[in-house]
Amino acid sequence: MAIKIMADTMCDVPKSFAERYDIKILPLTVHFSEESFRDGIDITMEEFYKKLKVAERLPTTSQISPMDFYTAFSEELSKNNEVIVITGSSEMSGTYNSAVIAKKQIESDKISIIDSQGITLGAGMLVIKAARLLEQGMTMKNIVDNIESSKHNMLHYFMVDTLKYLQKGGRISLSAAVLGSILNIKPILTVVNGKLELLEKARGLKKSVTTVLNMIETKGLSLDNKVVAINHTGAPEQAEMLKEIIISQYKVKEIILGEVGAVVATHAGPGAIALYFEK
Repeated sequence: MAIKIMADTMCDVPKSFAERYDIKILPLTVHFSEESFRDGIDITMEEFYKKLKVAERLPTTSQISPMDFYTAFSEELSKNNEVIVITGSSEMSGTYNSAVIAKKQIESDKISIIDSQGITLGAGMLVIKAARLLEQGMTMKNIVDNIESSKHNMLHYFMVDTLKYLQKGGRISLSAAVLGSILNIKPILTVVNGKLELLEKARGLKKSVTTVLNMIETKGLSLDNKVVAINHTGAPEQAEMLKEIIISQYKVKEIILGEVGAVVATHAGPGAIALYFEK
């Protein structure tokens, strides 16, 4: 008997980590008008941004179905495995509820489902941590207890380059988006109780980075000896800039780099960078 770690594509676990730890990733779906693409499978991020740039309407996304979870669970249970599933925030997607429905249908106590209350690599860090705890020989219960505790200490900082897609998605008004573009205002977002919230505003991406690092210090926190994650929406150079700034200021234990998938990038738009760590 073994333990299988599963996650959805809202968690944006980098492919190299998913392969290294044999994590099963289930895809949400992105819809451009009549076309549908499984996140991370049917469309590359380069193709996604090309479509996003010319789309008159923001693409929509759909959650993983209970049947998809049922099939994935059944496959592992047939091998006599236990399953730990970590999903993106239930406040932003119905995927967590789909997993719960599938578990009830199967009626097995060998399945544990965790609502990360986070998104993208902030949730992905919990998935990677679970896989590493499994590698250390922890039981399912101990892994679940550890991750349930860690999720309340996970910090997300999103530095968005454009307000255009937040406006298209109804997150802000058109007038605010226009004014923000004129003034080069970059919103800094975070996650509170599983929901996306505006944390601060700054003029320019470099100022956003400075503002975030100042906020971390003001809270009395440090990135020294921590596992830190950085990812981006089609902005590898900006992500590398953030990495170099962090390395110059802190003695971090590890930096996990990744790219935001299509589901979250739909609302963030290109040019965003994000920083995550467990306080």
